Amino acid sequence: MTVGKAPVGWLIGGVLLGLCQVGAVAIKKPLGVSTQFVVTDTQVLEAVAKDYVAAHPLVSAKKYREPGYGFWLAIGIPIGAAIAAFATGRWRVSKIPAWWAANRGRRTGERFLVCFGAGMLILLGARLAHGCTSGQFASGWAQLSLAAIPFTVGLFGAGMLVARALYPKTPDIER
Repeated sequence: MTVGKAPVGWLIGGVLLGLCQVGAVAIKKPLGVSTQFVVTDTQVLEAVAKDYVAAHPLVSAKKYREPGYGFWLAIGIPIGAAIAAFATGRWRVSKIPAWWAANRGRRTGERFLVCFGAGMLILLGARLAHGCTSGQFASGWAQLSLAAIPFTVGLFGAGMLVARALYPKTPDIER
């Protein structure tokens, strides 16, 4: 199994992401979506236990009760990714990506559990930090925030260590 060549290089992709961030700041506020998961949870909880939500010091806050632009961004990200995958011809039905297959085999159950657990940890970490990586990393750099520097070093450092631990073998890559 091989990994296809990226349709856009990392430099062009980074510039495009930066331009999106600058546009978002100019129009409304920096990009970020993790709060919208709390908003969705709060709306569901409010339908079941309205008194609890009203009395809760955190979820009763206005920012956790009304969907913002991030709600539509959270919906638009997977739609945009699907459009890009179809437009570039890179979409394939696959339960196991090349990197996972080269390192862990083709067990879909194991992949599902690892990915689900990792996603839960990422969301938990984002909420404990009161923001997600897009808010601290990309938005932080767009605003020239000093806190973005150590966060970025930690994010990429930890990411490289985890990637090396999970994927010590490299699959064939088309160049």
